[in-house]
Amino acid sequence: MDIFEELGLHHYINAQDTFTTYGASCMPAASLRAMREIASSCVELAEVQAKTGDALAKLTHNEGAYISNGAAGGMMVATAAALARDDEKIFHTLPEITGPRYEVVMQAAQRNMYDRGCSAVGAKMRYIGTADTAPTVEELEAAITPATAAVFYVIFFGRDASLPLETMVEVAHRHGVPVIVDAAAQNPPAENLWKFTGMGADLVIFSGGKTMRGPQDSGLIVGKKEWIDRCRRWGPPTDGVCRGCKTSRESIVGLYKAVQLYLQRDEATLMRTLNRRCAAFERTLRDCGFIQITRTQEGPVGQVMARTYAVMPYGSAKDLADKMRANGIYIGAEPGNRILLNPLMVAPAQVKTVCETLTTCMQQIKEEL
Repeated sequence: MDIFEELGLHHYINAQDTFTTYGASCMPAASLRAMREIASSCVELAEVQAKTGDALAKLTHNEGAYISNGAAGGMMVATAAALARDDEKIFHTLPEITGPRYEVVMQAAQRNMYDRGCSAVGAKMRYIGTADTAPTVEELEAAITPATAAVFYVIFFGRDASLPLETMVEVAHRHGVPVIVDAAAQNPPAENLWKFTGMGADLVIFSGGKTMRGPQDSGLIVGKKEWIDRCRRWGPPTDGVCRGCKTSRESIVGLYKAVQLYLQRDEATLMRTLNRRCAAFERTLRDCGFIQITRTQEGPVGQVMARTYAVMPYGSAKDLADKMRANGIYIGAEPGNRILLNPLMVAPAQVKTVCETLTTCMQQIKEEL
């Protein structure tokens, strides 16, 4: 009896996306082996964090790296480092602010459901511009004061109404303020692991459990050594506001192996594979009468990813998604009565299952009309 049987759990083929609610991605065997190996021994967690971080920094062409418990945990640790810098007293009073720096500047167009990670450790958010209009450079200059702890920048969200990262970095650094970048789902391409730090960002945060296929509760912060050192100092297991962001030894080494494998992968070959799977989906969609079948090479937050969309020929996309889920397959139900099929987490042997199940479910919908 496996754990699914023992606990009465369901498992699914994920033809939608690496959502947290779906368990994100499936981990490679090398990560699982490393996690089992380290789980059998007690360790000095600070040493595991430091040496694994150094290895990840080398792999990703960065000065330093820190393994967090997800991108959300990384956001909290990075913000706490910006608020406290090197002051132990200031850190240990967070989220109560006792230091001179307490504001995080962010463009209003980039606001999203995740930026609460900054305020969770005590930062006061200062928004500039509007939801539809980028701030001027002059507005950015005026927003940065002696109370500014950091500038927070989100890749993709609000990209059409935001100042570019290079401008934010140039102005912030002129005032001695670090720039923290949320790039949680910005893989592939793999070069993003060093692209944004190459543009001058001080700390860049990635999710470890999505396309990189690390443990679901892992995250990666890369950046300048002085700021990574502060993340290591104030991050768990240090007592304080970030204690709840504890990263296990298993997740630390599991992410390391996942990143190592991710960077060894040929992205052009991967894209050809994903496009072949999309083509198989599309043949089934045409056979089922779907209309406006389209393929995009961009993921939901701008990453490079092949995905197929199609408009229902009859019935509702939600009904089809519900039926597919009842048969153990996640697909997307999108606005405009469209469905989404994403091959990223679909194993080769599962493509046929997705296609056959979709055909069966569409026949059921037709019979119910």
